[in-house]
Amino acid sequence: MSVSFHLYLKNSPRKNGEFPVYLRITKDRKHKYISTGISVLEKHWNSDKEEVRKSHSNYKTLNEILHTKVRQAEHAQKDLMQSGKESAKAIQQKLKAGKKTDFFSLADQRYEELVAEGKYYQSKAVKVALKKLEIFEGERYLPLNNIDTAYLERFEKFLVVTYNNKANTIRKNFNTIRKVIRTAIKQGLIHENPLSLFDGAKQAKPVNKVKLSIEQIRAIEKLELKPGTNIWHTRNAFLFSFYSGGIRFGDICRLRWENVKNGRLFYRMHKNDKPFSTELNDNQKEILSRYSGEDHEFIFPFLNSSKSYSELEMRKAISSRNAIANGKNEDGLKTGLKKIAKMAGIDENVSFHVSRHSFAQYAVEQGLDVYELMQTLRHSKIETTQQYLKGLDEELADKAMRKVF
Repeated sequence: MSVSFHLYLKNSPRKNGEFPVYLRITKDRKHKYISTGISVLEKHWNSDKEEVRKSHSNYKTLNEILHTKVRQAEHAQKDLMQSGKESAKAIQQKLKAGKKTDFFSLADQRYEELVAEGKYYQSKAVKVALKKLEIFEGERYLPLNNIDTAYLERFEKFLVVTYNNKANTIRKNFNTIRKVIRTAIKQGLIHENPLSLFDGAKQAKPVNKVKLSIEQIRAIEKLELKPGTNIWHTRNAFLFSFYSGGIRFGDICRLRWENVKNGRLFYRMHKNDKPFSTELNDNQKEILSRYSGEDHEFIFPFLNSSKSYSELEMRKAISSRNAIANGKNEDGLKTGLKKIAKMAGIDENVSFHVSRHSFAQYAVEQGLDVYELMQTLRHSKIETTQQYLKGLDEELADKAMRKVF
């Protein structure tokens, strides 16, 4: 009799009302069970398709994890079939043993923890790195003892050749590997760190940050764009960020009219939860006047005012809108800020964060010292501001440092 695998909800719910999802292994009418580590409300479970319904806010991620669990079981069954020992119990035991020594199993645990903590961008980085590693490996199973210096060197070359990844991107991908390896060492699953002898992906190459001059900012400002279009909103938000001291795109999206009171802008930075208030200048007021009288909760209509977002949903929506705002340059067809830059005669790879770098450059040109720049950029540490200075023109950086020291 062939082996079958089925996902189902366990009968007894947890205290929060969610039911654990289990994988049932059947062979010769004998059943064994493996917990998937996932639990959902009964209304979110599709028993016919054996997957989480779309009504769940995180259904895609949860279904990816569940499908991975099934594939791992199928992989274990194929291995055991060669020796004629593919009983339900043997598959269960192999999965339990493999879970401890499989890199992907440990990495999935880290991913699930980040998702549970609401750390969307960190979890997204882990997901991207794991997908590349899965493609490189050819399957989603990687014994920890297979990872050595030679393996890491091959993977680094794969990232360069297949994805054309640069040093900083490769370093970010390897950060995921590094953290999973540390977990494996702490748990005693391996005793030596293969990254200790690996020379690659350690030091990111310095990046030349794109910064626009005030003349280029003015050129963007003078563009005649059709009001109400996506490119018009993007240009407005970019300029508002620049004139507001480089507000990040995520914070721009979250700005509501209640954040504007008595000629001042009040908001809390999402990145470090730091409150900020500043008097509105004429440039900010002019941009805000383009939206006055509109029936929209958010100042810039990147998010849906009628939708009640969970924090995870909002981060996903902002990430999606940020990609649209930054735009693309495919087959000579530019969109978003890429198109805006071209229309303004700017030969630079402009993204939304360039507004922040450009403000920092202009601020130093106007005589702000390091501490003043730190306060304006809302950095928590002076070291972060000093890193910004490294990306500025050398002459300006020297000028700013001399004012402080």
